[in-house]
Amino acid sequence: MFDLASGLAAATGAEARIIQLPGGGYRVEAELPGEPETHDHRAVLDLLARADRYGHRYRARTHTVWAEFDPPQEPS
Repeated sequence: MFDLASGLAAATGAEARIIQLPGGGYRVEAELPGEPETHDHRAVLDLLARADRYGHRYRARTHTVWAEFDPPQEPS
């Protein structure tokens, strides 16, 4: 998760935030400065693919990419 945040910051030029989710998982997100075409799309997608879930949000003229990690499962 920390590697993803660091890589996302490097690929986008934005600060990546790590947020703990209520269920114990984590979310990493970064707001993209400028237009998305100015970023290395392949690097961003490769990083996001490491997560359990990922996506993109566009709100108030701001693009945000995010990735979520589920909490570790207890061995049965």
